[in-house]
Amino acid sequence: MEIRYIKENEAADYQRVSAASFIWKFDEKEDSTVEIPVLAAFHENKLIAGVEIFDFRVNYCGNFLNSVIVSGVCSQPEYRRMGGIREIMKKIGETAEENDWVLGFLHPFSIEYYEKFGYANLNRMFAIKIPFEKIKNIPRNTDVILYTGEQFDELSALHAKCALKENLMTLREEKKHFCDKPLEEADYTYFRRDENGVADGYVRFTVKRPDEVIVEEFFALTPEAVYGLLGFLRNYDGIAKYIRIKKQYQGSDVSCIADRIDGISYDYDGGAAGRIYNMQRLLECNAYPEEYGIFRLKSVDEFERNNGIFEVEYKNGKATVTRKDEGDYDICLTAAAAARLMLAGEGHDAQSALYINGVEIKGNADAFFKAFPYRHTRFTDSSWSI
Repeated sequence: MEIRYIKENEAADYQRVSAASFIWKFDEKEDSTVEIPVLAAFHENKLIAGVEIFDFRVNYCGNFLNSVIVSGVCSQPEYRRMGGIREIMKKIGETAEENDWVLGFLHPFSIEYYEKFGYANLNRMFAIKIPFEKIKNIPRNTDVILYTGEQFDELSALHAKCALKENLMTLREEKKHFCDKPLEEADYTYFRRDENGVADGYVRFTVKRPDEVIVEEFFALTPEAVYGLLGFLRNYDGIAKYIRIKKQYQGSDVSCIADRIDGISYDYDGGAAGRIYNMQRLLECNAYPEEYGIFRLKSVDEFERNNGIFEVEYKNGKATVTRKDEGDYDICLTAAAAARLMLAGEGHDAQSALYINGVEIKGNADAFFKAFPYRHTRFTDSSWSI
């Protein structure tokens, strides 16, 4: 089986496999190109599986790390169980070093399936449904600016500030990550500025009459920005009954405010899975406690550079990380378990971690768990471009 990036004249072949895999209509004229790299598996020169590869920079404890987002995972139905996707995922891991990918992300159709490749569920997001009639106490607001593409630098800088508030948020460094044709696409992005004229929050939404204003993205730097944007959305109460704010989690800014509103409801809104491709770099970039601590982590991974004993000694927020091939350890983690405990921001301890598959605690691992406490964590790729 050959694993390689597709050539320009093979784009239609990938689209056919995608159509057969997801059961969508294929158009020979419209679906003959792809805009981003596709890594594919070939059996006897026939394309049988493929994935789309996106490069992003993702915030981890104030460091923007190069990462890969895997999307459009598909395989020709009659060639499934032949290992095409497995070989593609292996190739991604093998080339992570040359591409400087520290982390990997995807949206799993099956958490258990992707755990085989070292991916673990990161955060289960929910959508908050707020009846307009329940937020009449929030003043209406029209002091916002419609994004039309001309303000890209301002919006991109605002998104970067928001990304620093939450682990695993991506940077948006290209115009394609924001919709700049609201009238043509019926997809609107508005942002607001604070009293100093600095952008401090934005909201992206569509409207589904007569029921909902569907908020795809809601990011803010301050409580004032949250209330200001909610006050702006109130102006749509004449054409819809509810606001549905997607991609929220317990403890997010919108969630904290919504928890004080009667009559709201929550719906599961999916989640993402992540993987660590460079354990050494991640440990070096982690934000550690001020107090002294030391732990020895045994990492079990199919990729050699992630295998071994990582001794981490920290103090004053920084750490020295030493890798050894073998030795004693306090905690042993498979790749998927490491992603769950070190990326998801759930704040586990020695007791709760035992219920996570792939965790072995051999010694006193308190220093490890103190190094990975609860953190505001929200992986969000650019749903506009992906």
